[in-house]
Amino acid sequence: MDFKQRAVEMLHETYGAEANFREGQLEAILAVVNKQKTLVIQKTGWGKSIVYFIATKLLRENGSGPAVIISPLLALMHNQIDAAAKLGLDVVTINSNNRDEWDDIYARLSAVDAIIVSPEKLSDARFIEALSQVNDIELIVVDEAHSISDWGHDFRPDYQRIVNLVKDLPDSIAILGTTATANDRVIEDIKSQLGNLQVFRGDLIRSNISIQVNPAQSKAERLAFLAASLTEHPFLNKEQGIIYCLTKKECVSVAQFLIEQGTSAAPYYSGMQNEFGEDTSVATLEAFHNGEVRVIVATVKLGMGYDKSNIGFVVHFQLPQNLISYYQQIGRAGRNGKPALAMLLHGDEDEAIINSFIESANKDPKLLSEILTLISQHPEGMSRNDILPHFNMNVTKLGSVLKYLFVHEYILMDKRKYVINPDKHFDAEMNAQLQQQLNVTRLQELDNLKQFINYDGCYMKYIADELDAPDKQEKCGICAHCRNREFITMDTNHPMISIASQYKNKLHGEISPRKRWSNNKKIDESLQFKTGWTYTTDAYSPVGRKFMYERDINQFSEQTTTQISQFLKDMIQEHHIDAVVAVPSLRRPHLTNKLAQAVAEYNNIEYIDAIVKIKPGNKQSEMHNSIMQERNIEETIAIQNEDLLKDKNILLIDDTVNSRWTMTIIASKLLAHAKVVYPFALVNTGSGE
Repeated sequence: MDFKQRAVEMLHETYGAEANFREGQLEAILAVVNKQKTLVIQKTGWGKSIVYFIATKLLRENGSGPAVIISPLLALMHNQIDAAAKLGLDVVTINSNNRDEWDDIYARLSAVDAIIVSPEKLSDARFIEALSQVNDIELIVVDEAHSISDWGHDFRPDYQRIVNLVKDLPDSIAILGTTATANDRVIEDIKSQLGNLQVFRGDLIRSNISIQVNPAQSKAERLAFLAASLTEHPFLNKEQGIIYCLTKKECVSVAQFLIEQGTSAAPYYSGMQNEFGEDTSVATLEAFHNGEVRVIVATVKLGMGYDKSNIGFVVHFQLPQNLISYYQQIGRAGRNGKPALAMLLHGDEDEAIINSFIESANKDPKLLSEILTLISQHPEGMSRNDILPHFNMNVTKLGSVLKYLFVHEYILMDKRKYVINPDKHFDAEMNAQLQQQLNVTRLQELDNLKQFINYDGCYMKYIADELDAPDKQEKCGICAHCRNREFITMDTNHPMISIASQYKNKLHGEISPRKRWSNNKKIDESLQFKTGWTYTTDAYSPVGRKFMYERDINQFSEQTTTQISQFLKDMIQEHHIDAVVAVPSLRRPHLTNKLAQAVAEYNNIEYIDAIVKIKPGNKQSEMHNSIMQERNIEETIAIQNEDLLKDKNILLIDDTVNSRWTMTIIASKLLAHAKVVYPFALVNTGSGE
């Protein structure tokens, strides 16, 4: 077969006789079908999927089996299936959202043209067994290949499974990696793991995305800027767009404010559920994709590879984690070639959040060694929940550490329990050196980001330089600095600022009851508190900062006690609350009880000194998993004046709420005597990440 001629024919059959390959596309296709290991680094929207789908079709017509495409996101999988259908390819995906179809898919696996799976699927015994029965696989595609590298901006341990898979493949199988974000260091690391690669690297400057970076603003100022821009600016008020936030909580807050100001918006993040516990993220993304929602407010969950051609703008409400992530995310805009806008907003709190992400990503070699030692002492194996009580870390962090050990094959899975791999030695010293280098790199990336927001030259050129792009010496000509003007501004006396300030100062939240104890047993409904309230969900808002300052000096002001007493008046009346109880503290012995007494007096109900601290405990904020948080409260408090609690509707007051374990334990003890308990805290300090 003349692969070159047939590739051109396929392009014309699909996209019309006038269609032409972009520079580098045909060359990359030919490298793949000639079984060269290939890495394609091209800007978002360039058409990397065209390379692997036409290569797939060429190989299939030449008698090969289906291609295996490894992709990190469900959203990306759906985009790819749609793109492949245009070329007449029968492409299937096996993921958590189509379990009902698995049997049918597995039954016809050998007959399809391509299989799209996540890297996690490479550890699924059923999938690996099914794949081993498929003959003549000649192409493995690794989408978002920068995720293989420890130095990539979005390194994922699951991608190590790909490295393990590739090592065992014969030379007759082509390997294609694609990404938009790999600098020289990442390229060399990918080569070291996948073998020598032919690299097709294109220019990365996006000539249709105009970047504007605002000066540091408060959250209220940023909300006002967004709401005003989306309703008043002649370009933004008719375009669909994405707003990125660092945390889930911020996504909800921003989306809610925009909705209140008349903009169609929806939050989007991992773990979205409706009241029935059903995942709502797919429906939300489809509503945005179909134009039913104009603005989607997302975490990085909506990141790599999401392909919607008519996104007109991308706004960062907070700093991205690094510049390469930023380039990846703004690349969602303008994929149809039309002018698009990228605006970077930021505030003083962003750096602390990013530093916490860097810290949580750290795999401390000492900790890894301790976990391996613990597991080695249990030949029968240990589950994650067996391991958790031994370490003061949250379940997400432990899950990340165990995944790291598992995909690097230091531990294996046997009957759903982790066991030591006797054939793999853990080199603590080598891992320590790697972690130290990674931390230095991540902190340097943060410094580069801080320099970027204060840069006075071409923004796109700065990013291209960070990516070692071939066109890093060029200027985009369309960013705010190149044009010497801000594209969107807002007067300091704009009325939306006052509206946003009121919203942030009164961003009341709810405290929902925990349903299970830390051992995963159900909490009896009779021992659960009712849904309660927080005055603010934002410790960084002006009112949140005020509350936290007064908390730190152990004295709530008269203004605060009156403010809280008035706020709770309607709740107290509506729920027939007839007594107030304070959460005690040895560190701040008079703080919450004085507030609780003031609330009781203002609302003419009883204050009961019902909870006593029987011994010092650790700071609850320093306990990082549910087992330790539950134990830390359970062992340090006791009930008194039980007779006064009988049949009471109680308001349980604390200064802050985070994990909800303090409220959960105390409420369960109160409910042995009281009728109902409604919790209240001034500030929710949980990050909602």
